[in-house]
Amino acid sequence: MKENIKILFEHYLAGETTQEQEKILMEYLADPANADSEFHDVMERAWAEQKSETDHSLTAIQGLAEIWDKVEERQPQVRSSFLLLKYAAAIVVIISAALGWYTFKKAQQPVQTAIAFLTKTTQKGEKVKLILPDSSIVYLGAGSKLSWPSHFVKGKLRSIRLEGEAFFEVKHDITSPFIVHSGQMQTRVLGTSFNIYAYPKDGTFSVAVRTGKVGVSEDREGKLKHLSLLTPGMKLSYHLKAHNYTISKERITEVNAWIKNSFAFRDMSLPNMLKSLERYYNVHFELKNNKLNLCRFNATFTNKSIEDIMEEIRIMSGKKIKYKIDTANKTITVWGEGCQ
Repeated sequence: MKENIKILFEHYLAGETTQEQEKILMEYLADPANADSEFHDVMERAWAEQKSETDHSLTAIQGLAEIWDKVEERQPQVRSSFLLLKYAAAIVVIISAALGWYTFKKAQQPVQTAIAFLTKTTQKGEKVKLILPDSSIVYLGAGSKLSWPSHFVKGKLRSIRLEGEAFFEVKHDITSPFIVHSGQMQTRVLGTSFNIYAYPKDGTFSVAVRTGKVGVSEDREGKLKHLSLLTPGMKLSYHLKAHNYTISKERITEVNAWIKNSFAFRDMSLPNMLKSLERYYNVHFELKNNKLNLCRFNATFTNKSIEDIMEEIRIMSGKKIKYKIDTANKTITVWGEGCQ
């Protein structure tokens, strides 16, 4: 009988009982002889476990409203005042039990907190400053994409994803390591400042450190391989096709020079140098001679227009490189005898 009443009660809350079944349920609950039943014990335990503070959440309010609706819609019709009082008592029991049942069921459900992910994508010629939920600062370069969670959980990893270039000023938190995933490269820190260059089409990713220490690992098919621990002034360049890397020295002032419109190129080929200039000046380069691929430069351009930069490149090549700027179409055509 007790098990049947439990089942009947669940069906009642689900709106699946007939008038005859409702009558049986209310008569059972209204009968003082059943006051000490196991059915009531279950409900009282659930009610006792309820938090002392009132639950004003939308879910709780909706749950209570549904219970009241069910009672109002489905209470049986009665003819005498005695029966009315009897069933009124049963209804009070049902409401109390239902609220306890709701609390009990809610306690059994695992807490699931959905964390939304945010994404920022920059266009060519655009760079932006972002502040992450932990107050870390990110300068996102042109033609780049950054994805991060709407909030970080204390004691858990602060994981974000980058495609392109960004300079990070990470807020120190020893309990929550900060990890940047960029293709096959993973950069891990606790709190420091560093630059990541990770444009998939360029073939080489790099991490350069301005302050603190940075751990860089290779991530291939979910398997991590530690590559190096970098300190200020160190730069790791990871070559995507060969799956190897080199470490070099870099001037600390040049690690994030691009933020202040300064571009430093050290022994860089002309095609790779022009790729960087394309993104930050929102132009398109067309190289007409393969010999130009052999040209390499050491150069720094600070607050220069693209016209000034092209003229300096021409002079550095011994005037062997020639160019033509189509302002209307934002296209720069480059040709010449090469640099040999």
